[in-house]
Amino acid sequence: MKLYGTITVDVAGEEILKRPGLLARVRKALGGEPDLGTGRIRASIEAAAVVDAVRAALTELGATNAVSLVIDELVVFQDRERKLDDLGDLFLAFHDVGAAIGEFGLLRLAVEHVEAGLHIVLEVQAQTEHPKHEPAVRVVVSGRIQAFEPRAGEDADAYRARAEPLVRDLRIVELAQLSFDSFVVRTRDAIARAMPEASANVTASEARLVLPDRQRNRRRAEAQPIDQNYDPHDAYYPSPMMGMMSMAMLGSFMMMPGVQTVDASNTPVETSVPPPEPDASSGGEGDDLPADAFDTEW
Repeated sequence: MKLYGTITVDVAGEEILKRPGLLARVRKALGGEPDLGTGRIRASIEAAAVVDAVRAALTELGATNAVSLVIDELVVFQDRERKLDDLGDLFLAFHDVGAAIGEFGLLRLAVEHVEAGLHIVLEVQAQTEHPKHEPAVRVVVSGRIQAFEPRAGEDADAYRARAEPLVRDLRIVELAQLSFDSFVVRTRDAIARAMPEASANVTASEARLVLPDRQRNRRRAEAQPIDQNYDPHDAYYPSPMMGMMSMAMLGSFMMMPGVQTVDASNTPVETSVPPPEPDASSGGEGDDLPADAFDTEW
C-alpha cells in the first residue's frame, strides 16, 4: 500500500520554434504561415529561483529533512548520514555552486517528512525545456503508513503478529489517506505562495495497492524520474516487504473506494478480481487473509 500524489506547477514560457527551411521560407514568401512549432516550451525559470522558492515552501510545511539535490548530472547535495533538519545545508551547498549553473535540463530536489503516522518522500522536479503538454515544475509526493512497515530488529513472526490485525482495519487507510490528502493540498498552497507568478494544481492524491502477482519473481521496474508514474519513495527507500504486505491487503483493500491498483512500475491497471466474501464470524468487518500472506524470506 502506498499513498501517491502529484502537483503540477505551470510557469511562463515561450514555444521553441524550428529554424525555417527552404520550403518554409517559400511558403512565407507566398503569403502562407509555415508551422515552425516543435511541441516544446522553454520555461522562464532559473535554478536559484526554484531552489529558493522550494525552500520557502518546504520550511512552511515543516518538511526540512533534505534527501538530495541533483541538477542534471551534478549531485549538489546528498544526505548519506540521514541527518535531521538539514534543508539549510542543502541550500548552502547549492549556493556554493549556483553561480556556475546557467541553463539546466532537470533539477530534482527531494526531502522526507514524517507526519500523522506517514513517512513521506517529496521530490520537486523542474525543467527549463519541456514538452508542451507537460508542466515546467512537478511535485511528486509518495507516502507509506508507518504502522505497516517492518520495525528495526523485528523478525518475521513478530511482524506477522503485529501487522495481521492492522491490515483488517480499513479505518487505518482511510485516516491515512485523509492526512495525506491534507498534506498534498498544503504543499500545493505553500508552493503557490512561494511562486506567486505560477499556477499550482493537484493532479492526483490517492491510495495505491501494488498487485503482488505483477511484481513477484521479478525486479521492480526502475522508472526514470520524469516518467509519469515515477515514485520517489521507491527510488530513495525501496522496501522488499511491499509484495508481502500487498498480498495481505489484497482482500481487504482492493475494492475499497478510492484505492487504485497499480503494477510494479506504479502504473495504474484495471482489475476484475471480485471482492472477498465477508467473514461471518467477525460481523463482516474483516476478511480472511491468504494462508501465505505473511510468508516471506528475510
